[in-house]
This record gives sequence, C-alpha cells and structure tokens, in this order.
Amino acid sequence: MMWRVVILLAAALSVESYTVQDHERLAHGRQLKIFLSKSAEKLEFTPADDPSQTFLYWEKVRIRTSKGRVSGTGSDRRWYIDKVTYEDQGTYVQKDFWDKEISTFKVAVTPRRNFVKCVAGGSLYISLEGIDLADSILLFSGQAANVTLVRDGAPVSQDLPDYWDRVQTHSQNIEIRNVNYTDEGHYVLKDRRNRVVSVTRMDLTDQHDYSGGNPLMALLLLLGIPAGICCCCRKKIFKKKATNAASLQNTPVAVQAPPSGPVGPSPPYSTPGQPGAVRPSSSLSWISIII
Repeated sequence: MMWRVVILLAAALSVESYTVQDHERLAHGRQLKIFLSKSAEKLEFTPADDPSQTFLYWEKVRIRTSKGRVSGTGSDRRWYIDKVTYEDQGTYVQKDFWDKEISTFKVAVTPRRNFVKCVAGGSLYISLEGIDLADSILLFSGQAANVTLVRDGAPVSQDLPDYWDRVQTHSQNIEIRNVNYTDEGHYVLKDRRNRVVSVTRMDLTDQHDYSGGNPLMALLLLLGIPAGICCCCRKKIFKKKATNAASLQNTPVAVQAPPSGPVGPSPPYSTPGQPGAVRPSSSLSWISIII
C-alpha cells in the first residue's frame, strides 16, 4: 500500500513539473501571440541577448501589463505584442501560483522581405516595422547608386542632387517621392544596432496592379455585372417590343367593301290607304296608266 502511495505522488509531481516547450520564428514587425494557460499566474521574459536578466511582462493580480496586452478570459486568454523587434526575441515562461514553470515559448526574429511595384512619379513607402524613427537607418543599393538615405531618423540625402527634397521621414514610415527608373533596387532598413530590419525590392510598373484582390474593385464588379446584365436584357426587351409595335403599325388593314344589294328585307307594298304602305312615285303611276 505504501509503494502505491509513493508511485502516485511521484507521478503527480512529474505532471506538475512538466513544461510545454514551443518556439516560433517571426519576421520583424509581425504580431506575437502567446496563449496563456488557465493556471498561469505570470509571464516572464528572458532576452536572447542577455540571458542573465528576467523581466516580468504580465501578472494575473495586476490590471496592467508592463509590456504587451492581454485579451480574453479563462482558457482563452492571449498575450500580444503587435509588432515584434529584435528586442523581443528570447524565452517567454509561464508560471503558476507556486512559481513553477507551465510552458516555455522561444521566439526568434528574422528580417522582413518586401516586394513593391511603384508607378513612375509616385511615392515609395518603407515601413519602420515597429522600430522608432530615431533608431532607423535606410540604405539604397541599385544600378544607379549605393547611398545612405536616412541615418538616426534624419534624412542625409540632401547632399545628393538626385535625392534633393525627395526623402521624407514620418512616425511610421520613410517616404521616397517622385520615384523613377534610377530608384529601382533594394532598400535596406536597419535599427540602431545595425541589425537588418527589412529588405524592400522596388520595381517600376506602367500602372497600378489591381489583380491582388482589391476589395473595392471586387465589390464594384459584383454590383456592376448584375446591373449590366439587367440593363442589357431590359434594352433587348424594349427593343423587341418597339419592333413588334412598328410591325403592327406598318401592316395594311383589309377594308371590307359594303354589300352591293339591299340590306334586309324589302318593305311590303300595299294600297295607299293601309298603314305602313309605300306610296308609289308619280312615274310609276303614269307607267301603270299607260299599261
């Protein structure tokens, strides 16, 4: 009996100390989502660059999180980072009420690659992918030139005649205005530690490409096609009716000639004294006398 109790306790302890491990590779700027266990009381983070430090990102008893955000309740709780950076790669550990590890989630961040087509004379936008503008460095490499356009969030291309007043910085992106064939090439965005955040390949095109499934164009096509069909059918129906009416108007109508003989029975002939008698004309009287 004692051995059974020992075995059951050992099995229970092994289940409680079991840690679920998982990992994920995310492109820079993507969303990080971690499902929180129902028994989780806190979420801790250990950076990959400095494993000696541990940060408490979420705790169940606190209303606010030190980083990220939480949505849902119970077994549907999730912790989010909207745009991951290299600062977010490392190990995320969930712990229960007794400070035991429930799960371990490792995150690795990779550079993001973009392919963009622009119309000549338009603007090219390079997203900062979650880093601060003050930490951004933008390099351009193409057949025309290999230059630095932005350093520490400030345009440094004012000394280049081809880029005068064409590079503009914003809180979420960097804009290159009035692009032309000399701007075709690769745009490399780096952070303050010279790590590659994204690589954007830009090519010129004659017109905007709407084949990617623009929702507005799809809606217009969806509404326009039935309307066009109804309009065409309506035109054909009215045209057919008009043709039938015209053919009816142009068809000659046969006119029936009146009968040549007397219509109805002839009136009775009687002597002049009788009512309803027809009195013969004078010519007929003279003919009777002569006869």
